[in-house]
Amino acid sequence: MNIIKKKIMWQYYLMLGAGLILFILALFSFKNTLSFLKTAEKVTGTVTSLREVDSDGLVYFPVFTYRAKNNIEYTYGLAEGSNPPGWSVGDTETIIYDPEDPARASLYTYFRIFAWPLIFVSVALPLLVIGGGYFIAEHYLK
Repeated sequence: MNIIKKKIMWQYYLMLGAGLILFILALFSFKNTLSFLKTAEKVTGTVTSLREVDSDGLVYFPVFTYRAKNNIEYTYGLAEGSNPPGWSVGDTETIIYDPEDPARASLYTYFRIFAWPLIFVSVALPLLVIGGGYFIAEHYLK
């Protein structure tokens, strides 16, 4: 019986370890996101074109143009496209960019800013609950 228990136990160590690693990654990612937000600049970007990609039918990707504080125009192509297009030429949206590297930009929306911390923590928490829960239950159910 004890051998079977030890064989099962390694899976919970693995889950707990993976959960801890992903949770630490979520914290670092959240910290980096907050430091980016503290220094970032906000501007209004305008859709200047729709890039068409043929991927089992046409998919339209918006291309935004924005002017940074250094008075240089930059473009930002959204990585997600759709058909029908979700954007029209002339539409505007708030863009956030790094003043040290104005070409590094993103749309200023909650999920685009906090995507990686949310993804890491949403995978880490169930692993922590399952892995840690086993050891808590083992301690109290003896």
